[in-house]
Amino acid sequence: MAKMENQNTASHEVPNCKENSLLPIAEKGLFFHDSFFEDIQKHFETAIDQILDTWGEAKSVNDLMSSFTRVRERNLQQENQVMAFSEDDQNHKVVLDVHDFKGGDIKVRVEDNQVMVEGRVEKEEGDSKSMKSFCRRFSFPGKVNMEAMTSAMSSDGVLTITAPKIIE
Repeated sequence: MAKMENQNTASHEVPNCKENSLLPIAEKGLFFHDSFFEDIQKHFETAIDQILDTWGEAKSVNDLMSSFTRVRERNLQQENQVMAFSEDDQNHKVVLDVHDFKGGDIKVRVEDNQVMVEGRVEKEEGDSKSMKSFCRRFSFPGKVNMEAMTSAMSSDGVLTITAPKIIE
């Protein structure tokens, strides 16, 4: 299971991040409808269920993401950001809801055997301007091929990072 560190950042720039460590993010279809995400959907669904249970939110059987979005709209806290981890014989996977930041700037960086996900978005309404950001760091147990790591974003704002294991 991946080890995670939570950090809320007030600044967009995070020290010691190199531009060449940026991981490209492939664009995919809807998370629960694109076969690319099939192997991780149950883990993500379980993480959503836990948040909905915590907040006493009624679950829509047909649209779990809508139920979750209602919770996020009422209470935008870091602990309400859905995250799931899985692993099989070949890969570790981290899945993170970033739909609140989809219109902004999402970066995935790989460095020092860690993955860092940063998100930042600014909104203007009338005379007011707001900015929100997050930074999450992950490290994986065992040996991981950091150069072969990939990331993909669903059209509804779910980020998946795949870290291939080094099998000895």
